[in-house]
Amino acid sequence: MKSQLPAVIVLLLFSLQPLFSQEDKSAWLFTGTVYDEDFRPVPYTNVLAKGTGRGDMTDSLGIFQVYIRDTDQLSFYNISFRDTTVWVVRNSGSFYIKLQPRVYALSGAQVFSWGSTFNEMKAEFKKQGVPQEMGEKLDLPRQDPDHVPFELDEKKLKSPGFLVRSPVSFFYYNLSKREKHARRAYRLQENQESIDRFNRVLSAENLEQVTGLKGEALEKFIIHLNKVMICDHNCSEMELISEVLGIWKIYKENGDEED
Repeated sequence: MKSQLPAVIVLLLFSLQPLFSQEDKSAWLFTGTVYDEDFRPVPYTNVLAKGTGRGDMTDSLGIFQVYIRDTDQLSFYNISFRDTTVWVVRNSGSFYIKLQPRVYALSGAQVFSWGSTFNEMKAEFKKQGVPQEMGEKLDLPRQDPDHVPFELDEKKLKSPGFLVRSPVSFFYYNLSKREKHARRAYRLQENQESIDRFNRVLSAENLEQVTGLKGEALEKFIIHLNKVMICDHNCSEMELISEVLGIWKIYKENGDEED
């Protein structure tokens, strides 16, 4: 039985050979170029011989090559142009096709009147409320912006509950120098981002836009702000902005009497 197996395989190969040769004789290599309306090459266009599964994609010069038969149609697909299908004829001349641009209907823009000053814009913006996120529209779980991955959460990794549930992991995360370094780098990154946010909100440029003060008057307000402000870099940006606006409102009403 084993000795007959190679003979069967050879017989199958010889029986299939006429089919392959017939396929090669009927199909021929077709080359062409794809242009836009201004005869600029259109790269990354999908070129398919309709109903055959054979195809190609144009290169940076818009050139493609695909095996087709005399009865095949070529279809061209590109996201920026209209889908186009043409008949091809075997000849010795060069082939090119010009694609028509695709027009997308876009919704109109809306213009909002949010005041002429920074404070008026800020007040109007707060009235708009928080827009519904796409995740909420799709009924997906809400992501917590303050979420800390478990392997980077110092409190959870050192909790007695974690020791009871997984003692091996407990000792690994608390004794491994690599994991300790990863948590330290994460804390430094988080602190640096919050410090940068704090400095950005309390920068002289931002406070000048909020208050309209300049020069010595702005310096006096910054000194007063540093004395009475409660929020630090651990506060959110909204909390920082709200406190700055509140302090500025009182400061503007009372002048510099508190200084």
